Amino acid sequence: MDTEATNNLAVRAIKLTISDPFKKEVEESKLTARDCPEGPKFEVRCHAGDAGHLEVCSDSVSVRVGQRIRREGKEELWGSLLVECKEQDDGSLAVEVVVCHPDWDEPVRIASIQSNPSDEKAAEPTLRCDFQQKQL
Repeated sequence: MDTEATNNLAVRAIKLTISDPFKKEVEESKLTARDCPEGPKFEVRCHAGDAGHLEVCSDSVSVRVGQRIRREGKEELWGSLLVECKEQDDGSLAVEVVVCHPDWDEPVRIASIQSNPSDEKAAEPTLRCDFQQKQL
């Protein structure tokens, strides 16, 4: 990754407005065991404004979020964020959050969140969060 691309990783303040979508209360239904009969490993809830919403249970998930950018004088949709959820070889569950930038040679994993629901020895629910950046 070049120096200019690395500088783009700097943490900046996020300016919030009252209209930000994550500040709105959304009435969400609860997915039940009937909705997810085989006990899937992940749940996805996606609200896409006027385009609709999606609520599903699955054993794996891959979500790409694209946003409009201008590159080489043309507008295009760039897949800037990827969230992948899957079961690991040891039975643990992992959610990987990856950021892609057109100036970078490789995408960068910015977060890995893991759980092991089959660990019967665990006294309480555990999520392990790793925010170490890793080039993929």
